[in-house]
Amino acid sequence: MTKHQITQPVGEDQKLPDQQPNWLERLRRNFDAEVHLPADISREFLSAALLWAIDNKVDFGLFQEADEIIIAHFGGDEIYLPSRWSDKRWHIGLEDKEPFDPGD
Repeated sequence: MTKHQITQPVGEDQKLPDQQPNWLERLRRNFDAEVHLPADISREFLSAALLWAIDNKVDFGLFQEADEIIIAHFGGDEIYLPSRWSDKRWHIGLEDKEPFDPGD
């Protein structure tokens, strides 16, 4: 039995399945800073972080790669986004300047 595989050339705005298309990479480059969260971060934390950013009018893009979730943003908005503190845990905001209490 003969196997046939249909292949298509990779176009300018296409990439291999494990890569982002060029237009998506260009969109991501519009931002000047990124937060790289592990893909297994709790959905509750991610939801709270994104809602906090939206409430504070942060312009951001959300991107997913195999092992991480990326929040691309403009510099200066770090106070409203997740960051990893010296206790090795993720928090919303900068260490010693946390504007968000998840217990509220």
